[in-house]
Amino acid sequence: MKRIALVTSSKARKEKPTVAKKFYQGSYNHWVNKIIKYIEKRGMEDASYFLNFDGQRIISFNEVINYYPVSEKRITADEKNTFALKILDFLLRFKEKPFIELHTGKDISVSLCKLLDEYGFSYKIYAESVPLGKKPGVYEDLIEKEDQKLRAKEIKRGRLRLVNSLEYQTPAQAEMAIKQYETNPAIYEPEVVASFEELKAYRKKHYNRSKDMRKALNEFEDALNLHIDGEELQEFIQEAETLQGLYKEDSRYEYFNKKFNKELSKYEYYKIKQGYVVNAEYRIHTIMHRLSILLMKKNATKTKAVKGITSTRSIPSINTTFQPERPKKTIKNVNGRKERKGAKNNKTKMLDGVS
Repeated sequence: MKRIALVTSSKARKEKPTVAKKFYQGSYNHWVNKIIKYIEKRGMEDASYFLNFDGQRIISFNEVINYYPVSEKRITADEKNTFALKILDFLLRFKEKPFIELHTGKDISVSLCKLLDEYGFSYKIYAESVPLGKKPGVYEDLIEKEDQKLRAKEIKRGRLRLVNSLEYQTPAQAEMAIKQYETNPAIYEPEVVASFEELKAYRKKHYNRSKDMRKALNEFEDALNLHIDGEELQEFIQEAETLQGLYKEDSRYEYFNKKFNKELSKYEYYKIKQGYVVNAEYRIHTIMHRLSILLMKKNATKTKAVKGITSTRSIPSINTTFQPERPKKTIKNVNGRKERKGAKNNKTKMLDGVS
């Protein structure tokens, strides 16, 4: 349902032709200033209208007004009733009955509400029965609530972007997610913060372990390339496929261990380091999976209740931590199968790359 805001005008005036929402703002018109700010905060300027007894005018927020003097004449009951009828006629011109927000005093609302009830309009009187001096405070709370809603929306968008950065759950994406999280860590719940701290720790472990693994691989490849029969050991390693597979046949392992003791030791050391890398990758995957669930399920924030009195007519006023299932991870054999070309100084690369 479309919402229409009807706003009381003030005694503020601008000497030059000015847009209405600025024309009626003034340093001593605190209530009207706050109403305008509240409507702007919600993006309702195009559906908001000032009500002015001088000429019984209904003025849109973006309409340009020329200066006119403030009338000191007392408003009579007949004038109030006549203006109420004019406002009703204006509202009846909409194709569909709008919901009416009344940001006015009793000089307008008393007569108008009788007609709204008679014609079946839904409406809400803001700061009804609140003394004039306290009305700005009611709107300050309303504005604060709108700010909280906007912050909540932005937080939600940020959380969803963060969830998207966790999509593939790889160490590289973990680095991206950590950078995005660190732009504003204060908005997240303790469980999310704890998980990100754990993720940062394992990302660092993965980086250090990968560096150690690459160093061990280079040392093994250098030793293998220096051995005259290095191709024989390479074939044995490729047939075994895994570190555990080397020990399948005791006699064969003993043969290679005796002939290639130094080279085989370096290969075993490299495979142990590779296992640490795979373990860190698995932990990163698990943590990112858990974070995705936490970020999708947690509420971004809660808005504070508005202080003050409002009245609505015709229509009524309007921590669980998840333990994710451990993901299954298939560890593929990372040994390459590049052929050695024969020269002693040609490096035989066992890995094209590391995850």
